[in-house]
Amino acid sequence: MNNIRVKHSLPHRVRLKVPAVRNSEKIARNLEKYADDIEGIYWARVNTVCAGLVIRFDESMFTENEIINLFMQQVTQRTT
Repeated sequence: MNNIRVKHSLPHRVRLKVPAVRNSEKIARNLEKYADDIEGIYWARVNTVCAGLVIRFDESMFTENEIINLFMQQVTQRTT
């Protein structure tokens, strides 16, 4: 359930497949709020229909792997 994977990435942006958010508005909103509280993340959008999460971030503050790890930890906490 928590097998997050990168679907696509560009500088400053990464699109993740997050099965845990499929049809879960509660987890989706929690992830968006979590992103809002982190300096260096501009925004995050969740699509519960396709289980997608797009994150726009400041590359001078985070690497793509750091962003993935942050959200992996958060999804794991929300689903256990």
